[in-house]
Amino acid sequence: MSFVEFRQAAAQSAQAWGRDLTVWLHQHHKRVLAGVGGSLLLTSAAAFALAYEGPQAHPPAPTWVSVAVASTAPQQADQLSVADEVVYTTAHVRANDTVESLLRRLQVTDPQQLRQLSASAEMRALVSGDPGRVVSAQVSNLGEMQSLQGRLPGLKPVEGGPADARQWRELSVKATPSGWDVQTQSRTVKAALRVASGTVKTTFFAAADEAGMPHNVASQLIDVFDTQINFRRNLRPGDRFNVVYRVYQAQGQTLTDGRLVSAEFVNQGHDYKAVWFDAKGDTKASGYYAPNGDSLSRAFLLSPLPYDRITSGWGWRENPVMHFHEFHKGIDLAIPVGTPVKTIADGRVVYAGWGTGYGKYVKVEHPGGFATIYSHLSAFKVHVGEQVKQGEVVALSGNTGWSTGPHLYFQFFVHGTPVNPLTIAQYAPKGTPVPAALRAEFLAQTKEPRQLLALIDGGADAVMQADAATGKEARHG
Repeated sequence: MSFVEFRQAAAQSAQAWGRDLTVWLHQHHKRVLAGVGGSLLLTSAAAFALAYEGPQAHPPAPTWVSVAVASTAPQQADQLSVADEVVYTTAHVRANDTVESLLRRLQVTDPQQLRQLSASAEMRALVSGDPGRVVSAQVSNLGEMQSLQGRLPGLKPVEGGPADARQWRELSVKATPSGWDVQTQSRTVKAALRVASGTVKTTFFAAADEAGMPHNVASQLIDVFDTQINFRRNLRPGDRFNVVYRVYQAQGQTLTDGRLVSAEFVNQGHDYKAVWFDAKGDTKASGYYAPNGDSLSRAFLLSPLPYDRITSGWGWRENPVMHFHEFHKGIDLAIPVGTPVKTIADGRVVYAGWGTGYGKYVKVEHPGGFATIYSHLSAFKVHVGEQVKQGEVVALSGNTGWSTGPHLYFQFFVHGTPVNPLTIAQYAPKGTPVPAALRAEFLAQTKEPRQLLALIDGGADAVMQADAATGKEARHG
């Protein structure tokens, strides 16, 4: 082949290769672009690195030091793998709890421990009484209890201590190689004062709940003013109350609510106030008084029932059974059969039996020429000749005699003459005021509750007025 022919053949081969390359580039143009871009990026990065670092001197040769270290990690890992894990648990005592149910909520599952602890008198005492107490325990990952702490129910007065001082007991149980170490420790806690106020919109107890007042404090308030205010019939929307009461606290927890120490109730525009006086050395003088020392106790309760609804009042009416016109000499109070009926005052039972229209009824005579009759009863709780105290249950309500439905027929007599029972308050003689010899003690003891009551009701000005009044009373007492 001549040189010319060789060159022509090479040219033809190059053209064919070029055509093949063009086709390939057209088919794989994305790969080509990615490769070219990556090359440029690497080239730029390398250039930047070289520009940033600059020329570097050769680093010195490294020096290596070998130190022998004794490791206990394997042994520690083995010990951890076989060690018991401890879980710290807490639970609240519930109503109707048993020792076992409480322990299971504390994650104690060991059958033998459950049997042993359920037989413990101290553990049974722990789940009795008021619910809500916190119990804490340490329990292993195998469900075995290691220790337990909890407050036992109930508070006791501190012998020889302040009047408001109380003691509570803490139970401590620990597991030992020889059995259970059970100990109780007495702790003293003093009372703190709390305040609450509210306005009646529908019922008193609804207002008390809205004010955050405990139920037993609300019940005490009713008892204090029950001889002056009929909480079953005479409350009106807009009536308001302020109270100061004791609470007993320990370890950041309220153990129990205590006594109402001062209170104010405004009913239909009439303002009633009371303070508690704990007379040292004269228990007969202890009780609730007006802030000036007058007694709040009355000879009569305003109603023999815990609640009632008048279905037939005092005066002329048509007899619902015989349908003749008659003068109703008492009041009918609708109440379910079996409701406790209380005597409104101290006295002596002179009759407990059957009367034609009355059905079963009880008559009680009271000092001063007063008497009461409770009729249409279902059962008697007293007998003739028995002495009874104010508020004592004498019978259960019923539907006996001339009656068209369960109710109590209540009558009140003054020197043998029937009087409208709704006017009892005006006949009730007042109790004895604070004795003169205890007046200074009364003013000193009730100063803080009276000031708190004034602060709730009227602010700082009222407190200053209360202080001034207290000083004046002390000077003239």
